[in-house]
Amino acid sequence: MSDGVDVSVITVSYECRALLLESLASLEAAAARRTYEVIVVDNQSTDGVVEMLRREWPSVAVFEMGENAGFSRANNRGIASARGRYVLLLNPDTAALPGSLAALVDFLDATPTAAIAAPRLLNRDLTDQGTARSFPTAAAAVFGRRSLLTKLFPDNRWSRRYLSGRSERGTAPFEVDWVSGAAMMVRREAIQSVGALDERFFMHWEDADWCHRMKDAGWSVHCVPAARIVHYEGGSRRGWPPRQLRAFHQGAFRYYAKHHAPWWHPLRYLAAFGLTARAAALIAAYTLAPHRQPLAERPR
Repeated sequence: MSDGVDVSVITVSYECRALLLESLASLEAAAARRTYEVIVVDNQSTDGVVEMLRREWPSVAVFEMGENAGFSRANNRGIASARGRYVLLLNPDTAALPGSLAALVDFLDATPTAAIAAPRLLNRDLTDQGTARSFPTAAAAVFGRRSLLTKLFPDNRWSRRYLSGRSERGTAPFEVDWVSGAAMMVRREAIQSVGALDERFFMHWEDADWCHRMKDAGWSVHCVPAARIVHYEGGSRRGWPPRQLRAFHQGAFRYYAKHHAPWWHPLRYLAAFGLTARAAALIAAYTLAPHRQPLAERPR
């Protein structure tokens, strides 16, 4: 039941109090005249965010996981209590620009076959973050949005194919394979038909998996450029420490094995070897680095 609520905004917090406050403050103008509720699920933060929310934001529903339960499990806790017609997963390191949530609601209202609508995610300088993409293949490891080859040769055909949203320059909505879980609005009926996030993904790749499952079930996924949300990438987590690197590569393998290589497929084991080697190299580089980047400057 929606109880007259258009959107349930679900944010997972973990040691990001200041960023979360900025994100919450942006919601009223972003929602315009649409009704919304806010649900914050906390993964055992130690920065006093839970106490602050209960004291200063009494309208926000707060749930404590009691541990760092990961992105998927924490969001599913919020989804289970959501009352809105639509559910918006929104990272705490975001600032929604005026009218952005309303634009997503309007699009989903007008497009009953769409399961997911995402905004144009922007960097701090309001350039496109490139998070509307084709489903990842092995080539994405070399031609991803942060890869050296993409930076050196941004117009190469493999990067263009993967970062498909970059070719859409206007404000008209367009269909894509998957969008970032940092900001995605999801139709309640689609969640009921497909299921919530796969909790075997601790963090990373659960968004690609969810979009893949939605499309397999006959729904569509869209980016709505008229909706714009600034994403301070990496602000909601502590860079790329070993645990984060392991979660990223484990998620990449789980996604690939689940959708492309069943247990008997030889490429499944090749992918496991390659991703393990890559993770080990990056963890070693992190461990041996003499200096650490400040948190706000670390890339995601």
